[in-house]
Amino acid sequence: MINKLPKTTLVAIFVAALCFAQEAPPKLAVYVSGASGGINKSLGGKLLSAMSQSGKYSEIADPVLFQNELANSGRDEVAYIAQAAKRHGAEYVCVVGMTEALGAHSITARLAKVSDLQIIKTGTTDRALRSLDDLTAVSNELARQLLPPGSYVPSAPPSVFADAGMAVAGKEVPPDAQPASAGQCDKKYNLNEVLFKVKDGFPAKLKDCSSTLAKDMLNPFGGKKLEPKSFMTQCAVDGIKNELPDGFPNKDKIVGSLTNFIQGLMNAASAGGSLDPKKLVSAIGSMNIGDLLGDIKKLANNECVVDEPYEPPEEGDDEAEDGDDGPRKKKSSVSFGIRAGMNFSHTYAEYSYTKQSSYASGGGSTGGDYRDILGMQAGLVVDFAVSNWFHLQPGLMYIQKGMGYEHEGYSYDEITFHYLELPLLLSLKFSAFRLNAGPYLGFCLAGDNRYAEFLDIGLSTGVGFDIGMFYIGAFYNYGFGGGSHGYDYDGPVDGSGIGNFSTRYSLRSVYNRTLGINLGINL
Repeated sequence: MINKLPKTTLVAIFVAALCFAQEAPPKLAVYVSGASGGINKSLGGKLLSAMSQSGKYSEIADPVLFQNELANSGRDEVAYIAQAAKRHGAEYVCVVGMTEALGAHSITARLAKVSDLQIIKTGTTDRALRSLDDLTAVSNELARQLLPPGSYVPSAPPSVFADAGMAVAGKEVPPDAQPASAGQCDKKYNLNEVLFKVKDGFPAKLKDCSSTLAKDMLNPFGGKKLEPKSFMTQCAVDGIKNELPDGFPNKDKIVGSLTNFIQGLMNAASAGGSLDPKKLVSAIGSMNIGDLLGDIKKLANNECVVDEPYEPPEEGDDEAEDGDDGPRKKKSSVSFGIRAGMNFSHTYAEYSYTKQSSYASGGGSTGGDYRDILGMQAGLVVDFAVSNWFHLQPGLMYIQKGMGYEHEGYSYDEITFHYLELPLLLSLKFSAFRLNAGPYLGFCLAGDNRYAEFLDIGLSTGVGFDIGMFYIGAFYNYGFGGGSHGYDYDGPVDGSGIGNFSTRYSLRSVYNRTLGINLGINL
């Protein structure tokens, strides 16, 4: 029967069979949040359409129902969105977040696998969303960043010049403006200058952003105001975006690489789906941006980018480079802090004695420990950052020291000394961790002057952690003692207080040992 069919019919059947045999593109769901419902739905629909027209993905059965379901839930966690996408038959999900500032929207899209939440690609762009043409342009630009190179993406409206570097969020495009033709360069860019700015500025910006986030998350006086993962991405990306020259080739894709890098840090610092600020500080402190710089080199492979030597500005040059906001100012290396806490003070005394009696004579020297007492300390410190890891930290502290003792075995008493102490600590700083050591000089302001050393000289050691604006630490002060007190008193030879067998004691030196913890705020 088949042999009787015309050859053209057989060919058509064969081609159709091949088409049906080909694997259908994976299903994709898109969820947009951060703007009004109309903008969210419109951008989501346009981006889904642009991604589907490429042939790399296909739409889920009811994308509007998917968007509405999530919008009504009020939840924007990626894991929750992925679960909803899976229920709607999606194998991939694109999560888009928008932040409005100064009349424009900063938009970030993340394409992830539903099965394991692995981020496949990230796209980002800034634009004022004033018309449907703007939404179309944004969806097409995001699609170009999210899809594999060479994939089909619908053309942008004729009035859009974003690809030519001529459209700036919040600014009107001149009606006679035309895109630059291919192969023309209005300006040459130095690759090494851009790499230096990323290498130098990106880690610093990440630390600043994580510090701001930690202050918000650990603020004991109010609820959390920032969504951790969205804030970290937006804060760091916006900061480094200003370091990249306007019109730099593939700037949006470079920003996408930065976003992916931040996403990796946040995944490493997440525990149970939420961001741990302590782990984030540790991840930032140990990060390696070598791979990131390699990606930027590849993306900057353009005839408008030249590989020429670049001499960074001198560190002390306050006006090394001018930007949109005027000369760049040197970052201050001096900061201040407030410290307060509790401590245990331990005292050791040395004294000489002579026996005064017609029945006994002689003398010698001895010493003894007195019981610990609880005290407090409070004061100010100044931190001088000589380098990223070496700091000098002088301070001015009020601290209580003292001793507890028994009166001839039948009663207990305490003596408290009030000191004004001037420590000078050498601080080695490794990310959030500090190792401190240095001398201190103390002056006794009040206390029983028969026992107190007016001048207390010693060595202070300790450790601490800077967690955003907060500080927590522990210290141990080892006093070296002082000169003769010249304080004499009498006591019984055998401790019984009976008879004439008395002894003249002369207190010589007092040594203070102090162990404490302190909390603080870095200003």
